[in-house]
Amino acid sequence: MAESTTVMERQSCFQFKTSFSPCTIMQVTRYDLDEIARQLDTTIQKAPNFFIGSAVILDLEGVKTQTNIDLAAIKKILLANNMVPVGVRGGNDLQHQEAAGVGMPTIAIGAKATSTPQAAPTADAPSPAESNKKPRETALQSNTKIITTPIRSGMQIYAKDGDLIVLSSVSPGAELLADGNIHVYGALRGRALAGVQGNTQARIFCRTLEAELVAIAGYYLVKEDIQELPSQDSSVQVYLDNEQVKIAAL
Repeated sequence: MAESTTVMERQSCFQFKTSFSPCTIMQVTRYDLDEIARQLDTTIQKAPNFFIGSAVILDLEGVKTQTNIDLAAIKKILLANNMVPVGVRGGNDLQHQEAAGVGMPTIAIGAKATSTPQAAPTADAPSPAESNKKPRETALQSNTKIITTPIRSGMQIYAKDGDLIVLSSVSPGAELLADGNIHVYGALRGRALAGVQGNTQARIFCRTLEAELVAIAGYYLVKEDIQELPSQDSSVQVYLDNEQVKIAAL
C-alpha cells in the first residue's frame, strides 16, 4: 500500500499544452468612463456571441500621458459585460503598477507588426564553371495550411506563421484564424481573422462574403457593418487601410 501511494505521489498533477486562443485588444484612445460603458454596450450588441467570455487586454498606449485613469472601474465595466480582463499593454510605469494592483498584469501580446525595408542579401557572382553546375536545391518550408473539406459550425482552424486556404465553404459559427492571409474558395459565413499576431498587411479573400465577423490584425467588422458595404455578394478582398477595415471587389 505504501509503495502504491508513493507511485501516485510521483505522478504529474498537471501538464502544459500549447494552444491558440486570441485575445481581444481594447485600445483606450480617450478616457471617459460613461462613454466607454456606452460604446462597449453598443459594440457588444452588434456581435454578442463574439464578445461574451472573451479575454480582453487593455491597450493604454493612447492614454499613457494621463494620470487619472481608473483601471479598476474599467475592469468592472468589462466584467459587467461578461468579458474577462486579463492584463494591460502599452501605457506608463505608473499605469502598470495600478493595473497590477487590480489584478491586471502587463502582458506583451498582440503587438503591431512593423514592416521595415531590408537590404537584399548580396552574394558573389558565380564563376563560369560554377554557373554550369546543377543549381543547388534548397528546402523551403511552407507554413500554408490547406483545408479541402467544408468547415462546420463550432470548428476553429488556425494557420500559424502562414496563410490559410479553404477550398470549400465556411459555416456560421465556424472560425478561421491565420497569422497571414485567409483564402476561402466558397462562401464565408463564419468568422475570419487574418494577421492575428499583428500583421497589418494580411488580407482575407473569398468568393462570397456572408461572414459574422472579419478582422485584420485585430481591427474588425461585424455582420451588420458588412451588410452595409457594397460588393460583399461577389468575390472580394478584405484589407486594412489607415486602421480601417475595407472591403473591395476582386
